[in-house]
Amino acid sequence: MRLKTVKNKIGDKHFTKYVFKAMDLVKEHCNIPSETPMYLLSLARGHYFFLCNGVLYITNTTLAIDSVTKEAIVSSMELIELYKVQMFKDYSKTLKDIAFFVEILKDPRYTFTPDEFLDWVDSPCNINHEIDVPYYEVIKFLNRYNKDTFRTDRYLFYSKRDTDLNFINNLYAYDTKNQIEMKLYTFDDYAEFGEHAWEYTPPLSLKDVVVDDLGQNISDYQKRECKKAFLKLANEVNPIFNVKNYWVMELVKLAVQPVLVLHEWSCHRCFCKPNLFGDIWVYDFPKQDEEPSFFIADKGFKKVAVLKFKSAEYLFNGIYKRGMAKAKGWILSEREIKELVDFLRAPSERAEDCVKGKLYDGYEKYVKTNWQQLIFEYNHNTAGWGWGEDGYDNPPLLGKYEDGIEQLPFNLPLPDYRKLIKG
Repeated sequence: MRLKTVKNKIGDKHFTKYVFKAMDLVKEHCNIPSETPMYLLSLARGHYFFLCNGVLYITNTTLAIDSVTKEAIVSSMELIELYKVQMFKDYSKTLKDIAFFVEILKDPRYTFTPDEFLDWVDSPCNINHEIDVPYYEVIKFLNRYNKDTFRTDRYLFYSKRDTDLNFINNLYAYDTKNQIEMKLYTFDDYAEFGEHAWEYTPPLSLKDVVVDDLGQNISDYQKRECKKAFLKLANEVNPIFNVKNYWVMELVKLAVQPVLVLHEWSCHRCFCKPNLFGDIWVYDFPKQDEEPSFFIADKGFKKVAVLKFKSAEYLFNGIYKRGMAKAKGWILSEREIKELVDFLRAPSERAEDCVKGKLYDGYEKYVKTNWQQLIFEYNHNTAGWGWGEDGYDNPPLLGKYEDGIEQLPFNLPLPDYRKLIKG
């Protein structure tokens, strides 16, 4: 891809400006020099999470809306919440391990608490796809990061704040021999490692890197030598995160120069029971041949438990991850499991709904309990059952597949999820 083509692929025009404006307001309020590097760690729980000089800043903002364009006016941004957190340990687990200061709180309805911070700092990082460690490990790394972190004998590779809003990953390179700074645009890709299974790959060849000489008329030979050095370093395994250096460079870039990355996945909520065990969901697009499952999430998707339909087992161990959507793995408590089992055994309220239509005809025909309602929602939403001309005339059968997704019969026994209770 040519540099001109890359330059034309501008990303989101607003997101980065919002983040930089919030950073600048924090720096102004806390008397931090404007040139001091500040990292965006997360947009979670309705707040920005920033790191600067070893201190965490959690903030919430408000903006005015242009009456004509209906777009937010960046210059109108104000801080309505600002908290400052000093961590005394690399892994802060208790309130004694942090100092928490309320700098701005204009509306007590939006209060962010120290306990929420401790829960967040232990959650999986979702700055980029490949690095899933808890945020406290990312904070530890960034506190030690500098321009020399990624270097060879001749080149330094680093990120810095600029006005480039490009979605294509980019960073700077400094040639210490010729004392020349360049900008590199890099292209990652996907590689198939199994049937219908893919994984990200870093740039592997010279064509995967485009060099901007920043108007210095650098020779093709110099550009090629810089690319070769970058590719070698980028594909070495990073000893801290145990992934290739490229993904750590990408993480730093997205923290220094953020662009809008979607942290979403397609799913359907079947039940909303936040006062009991949580909300129950099914996926829109699970992997082909993936064992049928549903998942339970708490408010805000801070923790997720994925249960198999056909056996009393969790589908995932450790953290929950679907693409860029990550959360703590949730081991349900004894009380939550008992509430879940009692709820799934209970009669379905929707089965008694008097609303007319094919969907409710299907409910009336097949659904008596909440367990059967959950199976109905999975079959219809996820496994493609009921969408053809026959509608719900033919019931789903065990082992029947639609586009590689298994359908489930309505007489499928409810597994004894009480076996999940830790003894």
